[in-house]
Amino acid sequence: MAYTVKIKKRANRDIVKVYDYIEQMYLAPIAAENFLRGIYSRIAILETIAEVFAISTYEEVLCYGKNARTIHYKGFTIIYTVRGNTVVVHRIIHGSQIKR
Repeated sequence: MAYTVKIKKRANRDIVKVYDYIEQMYLAPIAAENFLRGIYSRIAILETIAEVFAISTYEEVLCYGKNARTIHYKGFTIIYTVRGNTVVVHRIIHGSQIKR
């Protein structure tokens, strides 16, 4: 099944925040660009396999919906939900923000 992926404004702000942090704090614009490409590439796989990943059991994730799921990229957690053929990316947070 093909899915349409929508990225919420908050998730885009999360990505920009990490990008800016890498670029400014580490003075590493190439690393920041690589992060940007990598995170969007990881999100893009949701266009084809969104429902392969398990529904989360973590409270910090389920607050985005009873069917909220996660995928990971370099220590960050991408939180998304699936409804019909639409995937909504809600947040990109550091994995340490989820209590395990």
